[in-house]
Amino acid sequence: MRHGHALAAAACIMLLALPAHAAGMRLEEWRGHVSLGYGHLFSDSLSPGGSISVAGGADYPIRETLRIGPVIGIAILGTHDVTRGSVTAGLDYSLLDVALQLHWLPKHGRITRVSVGPGFGAARASLQVGGGGAGFLDLAVDQVKPELAIDVSMLPRRQKIVAVGLEVGVRYVPVDRTNWVLTTLRLAIHY
Repeated sequence: MRHGHALAAAACIMLLALPAHAAGMRLEEWRGHVSLGYGHLFSDSLSPGGSISVAGGADYPIRETLRIGPVIGIAILGTHDVTRGSVTAGLDYSLLDVALQLHWLPKHGRITRVSVGPGFGAARASLQVGGGGAGFLDLAVDQVKPELAIDVSMLPRRQKIVAVGLEVGVRYVPVDRTNWVLTTLRLAIHY
């Protein structure tokens, strides 16, 4: 559980970075974002081809170029068939993740937002087999583990009401059997 302690410490440090006037948070300072696109899992030779990934979150300013807030995402990653002897089983992969991210807003360049933070990922590879499923139990995954969440966005710098751009992300989740690395490419809408 060392990863959990490190993530909790990182979350506390991020919360301590809030300014003293944070107790008087104003509703109009909050911003939201949603994104929709493609997710691909790299874990081992059994990784699926990838599929849909969606996320959403909110953030609040703590400095001129820093914001902080939670993000929640889900990736339905597809299936992979495994054959052992004469029996074939399917593994259906998905990842639900929740993170607290610190968002840095660079003033120059194409990248307009870099988001990093700790979180938790619910990694799931559910087993789909008609008979003889006991021979595939070692492949099933159903774990909640600490994660590291990183997103990089390219958005218009001048946001009036809504800004639409591109977001690339990575989620690192160390499950017991292998490490899961989820990469995402999504259309991002910030409001």
